[in-house]
Amino acid sequence: MSLKHRLKGNLREAYARILFHTGLHRLVDRLAPRRLTILFGHCIADPGINGFLPDDMKMEERTLRRVLSWFKGQGYRLTNVQAGVDELSRSARGPSLVALTMDDGYLDNRTRLLPILQELGASATVFLESRPLDERGVNWSHKYHWVIQDGDVAGFVRRYLAISADEPAKEKLRAALEQGGPKLAYRAKLVFKYEAEASDRDASIQRIFAEAGGDERALCDQLYLDWQGAKELAEAGIELGGHTVSHVILSRLSPEQQAAEIGGCRRSLERQLGARTGRTFAYPFGRRWDFDQHSRRAATECGFELAVDTHNGTNEAGADRLALKRVPVDDRTPLHLLVAEACGGFALLRRIGLDLSE
Repeated sequence: MSLKHRLKGNLREAYARILFHTGLHRLVDRLAPRRLTILFGHCIADPGINGFLPDDMKMEERTLRRVLSWFKGQGYRLTNVQAGVDELSRSARGPSLVALTMDDGYLDNRTRLLPILQELGASATVFLESRPLDERGVNWSHKYHWVIQDGDVAGFVRRYLAISADEPAKEKLRAALEQGGPKLAYRAKLVFKYEAEASDRDASIQRIFAEAGGDERALCDQLYLDWQGAKELAEAGIELGGHTVSHVILSRLSPEQQAAEIGGCRRSLERQLGARTGRTFAYPFGRRWDFDQHSRRAATECGFELAVDTHNGTNEAGADRLALKRVPVDDRTPLHLLVAEACGGFALLRRIGLDLSE
């Protein structure tokens, strides 16, 4: 990490702490335009069910409860994306809004998350991949993390090198393997995600998964909602949005393939949920290079009116409805940083030319 990056991080941390611990966040919130802060996570931590998933995909119940309770206690309105955007459009005055979103459609969103939301009188948005619901299949990354949960990442990479025919990706994996270290799992995943040819990657990882005794349907049943569980969330007032058929990086696909991924997900939601189908879509992975103008067009053409990414920040009236910003929340996210973002503190600095964004 460069000296400049470390300095920026230290300034960001100090500024957030000052706002939070002095109570200045309340003043900033009143002075700043009304805004919608969209928090995002994936699942509630349960070692026996999702313990093998990366830490940034999980949060403890106490973490989520603390975050949502704090915002509710400070007068923020807890809502979902669709309702939050509608309310912000209707009125620029009133309490600022916080919408929790959970990506992928995990089973704990019904069994663990929903009771917390009901206790707090809150809603949320859950973004559903349709393949796990329709076919009880999981994507390559879950199989990868399931196999390497014993810690033998190097063994996984060596086996992949032995069976894959994708030479450019294998060259990158050899370099990662040679570098080694505790970040090998992360570096290998980046190669699988952005460098590997998709069909070769999926087949190779499926083979390693099967050789390790993996059962795809059983893993899906362990991790994901089924349609009955999704309907129970919808009946409880949770917005259910789309997240493609199979959680692909849209920008790596042709326009026609993107339309099939987004439209196929939308049609599955409408078949199963009817009028309860949400208006909001989440771009898988969600960085600005993970989707493009074709993704935006496909989302609107199949019926989605809103879309969220994972670009950090909050949303004011007039924000781009097809690139709504979100703020990640997990066990490693300090509350004071969330508050500094949600109250408009970092946006205030950007207005005067000082950007402390990560």
